[in-house]
Amino acid sequence: MDRTLQKKTGIFSFFKLRKEERLDAEKPKDLRTWIVHGLSEYFGTILISLFLAGLSIYVSSHKGKPLVIEEYLLHPIIVGFFAGFVAVGTVLFIFLRWSCDLNPSVTLYRYLSGKNNGYYASYKLFIQILGAITAGLIIHGVGLLTAPTIEVAGQKVQVLSNAPIDALSSAAKAFEPVKGTPSIAKGGTWIFFVEMVMTSVLLLPIFSPNINNKYRDLFIMTIISFSVWMGILGGTAAINPARGFAQQASTLFFHGGQNDSAILAHAHLKDYVKFFGESSATDTGQSALQVIANKHVYSSVVIATAAMILGDLAAPFFYLFVQGITEKYINPAIVSIIGYKNYKALNMETPRSNQK
Repeated sequence: MDRTLQKKTGIFSFFKLRKEERLDAEKPKDLRTWIVHGLSEYFGTILISLFLAGLSIYVSSHKGKPLVIEEYLLHPIIVGFFAGFVAVGTVLFIFLRWSCDLNPSVTLYRYLSGKNNGYYASYKLFIQILGAITAGLIIHGVGLLTAPTIEVAGQKVQVLSNAPIDALSSAAKAFEPVKGTPSIAKGGTWIFFVEMVMTSVLLLPIFSPNINNKYRDLFIMTIISFSVWMGILGGTAAINPARGFAQQASTLFFHGGQNDSAILAHAHLKDYVKFFGESSATDTGQSALQVIANKHVYSSVVIATAAMILGDLAAPFFYLFVQGITEKYINPAIVSIIGYKNYKALNMETPRSNQK
C-alpha cells in the first residue's frame, strides 16, 4: 500500500507537528495585528469568564442559605441556555472578527493540528492566562462586597466570595454503588474525566470539517449549553481552563490558611461533616467541622483546579487521537455494518419514482 496514503489515514494523522506539515500555520503578519489579537483574547477571556464563572459569586441569602447569581436564573435549564446562547453568543458576536479562541484548549488544538504558528499559540495562551487572573480578581472583589454572612458554631462569618469547583462535591455526585465515602482523589478523577470529554465535545463543532460554517457558531452555543447541564451532574462545567481558573482564583489566592473563617463556612454549607463524621474532632478542642475545614477543603479546591486544567488541556490530544481512530477504523466499520444486506432503498418508493 502507498506509504503516503497510509500516513494520511493513520490514527495520528490529525497531529501536524513536523515542519513540512505546518506550512499553513497562521500568525499575524504585522505588529498591529499582534496587538489587536492580544487585546481581543484578553478582554474576550475576561468577558466570558465573568459571564460564566461570575455566576458563582455569592450575592445574598435566603432563609440563612447564601445564594449565588446562578440561582437567580431560576432553573438549571435556563442556566444552560444563558451560558450557551447569551454568554458565548455575545462573546462570539463581539470578538470573532479578530481573535476569539478565549480558551487554552482551543488554542492548543490549533497548534497541534498545524493551524497556528507556535509563537502565535504561545502568545494567545499567555494572554488568556492574564485574562483569567484578571477575571478572578474581579470576581473576588465583587464577592467581598456582596457575599453574605452566615452563622457557624455560634459565630457570624462571611462566606467565600464565590463558590469554587471542589473535588469532594464532585465525588459526592457518583452513584451509590461506587460512591462510598467521597474523597478528594475520587472527585479529582471525575473532574478530569468530565472536563476531558466535554471539552473534546466542544472542539467538535469548532473544528469539524463536516459542519457547514453557516451553522458552526450555533453548534458551539448549543454544546456550551449541554456542557453546563452535564456539569450539574458531574460537579464541573468549565470546558475552558481559563474560565475555570477564574472561578477558582479567589479561593486559591486569598484563602486556605489555618482556621480560615470563609473556608469553615464553605465546609458548613457543603455539610462535609456528613462525609467524614463527628469522629474527625480532636482533643485540641477543635470541632469536627473545623478539623475538616483545615484538612480537606482547600486541598479539595486545589485538586479540583489541577484536575480541571489537566482534563481541559488533555482534550485536544484526546480529540485529535479520536479523529484519527474514527477516520481509520470506526467510520469504515459503521458504513460496512449498516450497508451489509441493507435493502431499504430498494424497498421504498415515492410519487416521483412511480412516474418514471
